[in-house]
Amino acid sequence: MTQDAQDQESSHQSDSTHQSAGWQDRCIVIVGMTGVGKSTIGTHLARELDRKFVDLDQYIVDNTGRAVSQIFTEKGEAGFRQLEAKALAECLALGADVVVSTGGGAVITEENRTLLTQGPLVLWLQADLDDLVHRTSHEAERPLLAGNARGVLQQLMSDRDDWYRQVADLSIVTTGQHIPDVVKTLSSLIRTADDRTGSEREPGQVLMRQHDQDGAGHTPLIVEQVQLDHGRSYPVLVGPGARQELAALIPDGVRRVALLTQQGIDVAVDPGVDHQVFMVETGERAKRMSVVEDLARSFAQWGMTRDDLVVAVGGGVVTDLGGFVASTYHRGIKVIHVATTLLGQIDAAIGGKCGVNLPEGKNLVGAFWQPTAVICDTETLLTLPSREYRSGLGELAKYHFLGEPGQGQPLDELGLAERVAACVRIKADVVAADEREGGRRAILNYGHTLGHALETASAERDQGVYGIRHGEGVAIGLVYAAELAKALGRIDQARVDEHRRVVQGYELSTALPEGSDCEALVQLFKRDKKAARGITFVLDGPNGVEPVGIQDEGVLLDCLHRMNKSE
Repeated sequence: MTQDAQDQESSHQSDSTHQSAGWQDRCIVIVGMTGVGKSTIGTHLARELDRKFVDLDQYIVDNTGRAVSQIFTEKGEAGFRQLEAKALAECLALGADVVVSTGGGAVITEENRTLLTQGPLVLWLQADLDDLVHRTSHEAERPLLAGNARGVLQQLMSDRDDWYRQVADLSIVTTGQHIPDVVKTLSSLIRTADDRTGSEREPGQVLMRQHDQDGAGHTPLIVEQVQLDHGRSYPVLVGPGARQELAALIPDGVRRVALLTQQGIDVAVDPGVDHQVFMVETGERAKRMSVVEDLARSFAQWGMTRDDLVVAVGGGVVTDLGGFVASTYHRGIKVIHVATTLLGQIDAAIGGKCGVNLPEGKNLVGAFWQPTAVICDTETLLTLPSREYRSGLGELAKYHFLGEPGQGQPLDELGLAERVAACVRIKADVVAADEREGGRRAILNYGHTLGHALETASAERDQGVYGIRHGEGVAIGLVYAAELAKALGRIDQARVDEHRRVVQGYELSTALPEGSDCEALVQLFKRDKKAARGITFVLDGPNGVEPVGIQDEGVLLDCLHRMNKSE
């Protein structure tokens, strides 16, 4: 599965079907399921971009003098689709003057799909099934939803998703999102693509379709929104080439950007303003207080102010360090994470937790400091060393047990970019409910108590060098947590077996590293951040994954010994 995921993403190459001109010469078209919010968002986006808004169904009604339901009755769906194709071609001819919202079924005909892939910028809006059912429940003018609306919508989503994906340049989920936040992100991306000149990429090229080598498919750029309290939110861009959108995400007023990265991370980014690269040493040794001081002094010597920004380019080590430095310099400046590892993209860069290590344990000094934006460019995963990529899969494995990803589609059936986006969505929902880990957010530590203990034990044994990767430890920790939950009567053997199946499916170990000291690991459990009132584990159970206090150290040892005996 490790190689399959990488092979799948490597097939998506930047071979655009568009011409090289910017968006100024093109129409913007919004597609998506009935009830997803195309007209509402389209109206606001058109106003923001100073364009005219056209609802394609209303355009047909105005030109025929008949309601959509009447056309369906008189001419059938085939007759309506012919009118729709003619109307779409007429609207596309208006070019940059308009934002067009299509009907949910506009993508089902080959004629329309051809039109949509030959010029316009196509935005695909998505929503959860429950959301779609709720939004359409009181609307009579939906001829295809007569009868069992839920069943019909579910079938339509299944039938049409591949067509939406085929035509889309950019995808965004609207469920739980504030319309102004969605519109702000979209308009910023479009405007920056228009304005970008003088670079190797032509204006607007970044948002173009990413086709595979035989032209049969592509990956649209996916935008997720992390919603927080008090009206705060930030976008997460996922997909191949996403890092090229960094300049679109730099807030107004930023004059200097500190690009924080490590040796060996060969990922170039351009924030579009004055910037300087700050290099830190490789590995977990970069997450030390002395490195924080060195960086802060370097920022001050360069003249960075509280209006400036840090861009952390790298994996979890860099985003943890960059977020923490940003949270403390001038009592807090903005930070954007450009996550270049799988682990960073699905976990470390999302949610605002940042910090550094002490000899006594990982992440014992840190803060909650939300980024301004996050970029998850899946192209950067193609060159990861095999072990680094597998480490990320260990973190990905936990999401199989934390929610319903991919809008009902099993996580391991999604493409790489959509899988990353699904994990981001799950974590964003948890963070929105519990930003500062006062309750539910603790479930994101599933598998981490043993995982962190194994990392710390390896560092103490090898003089500060972490011999086990974070995701490798989490994968073992997931299986251990399942064994512990079974020993406590919370789950059955079938559920334990499911944990082993998922972890082994990602080609990760389910056994403790050779020579592990079980008694020492239990002592390390007591140093864990969750151990405020004794040892605490996040465990599966009848109510799902939740924190559980453990009083009996004997059961901890028994389960560790069992992990030592079998793979």
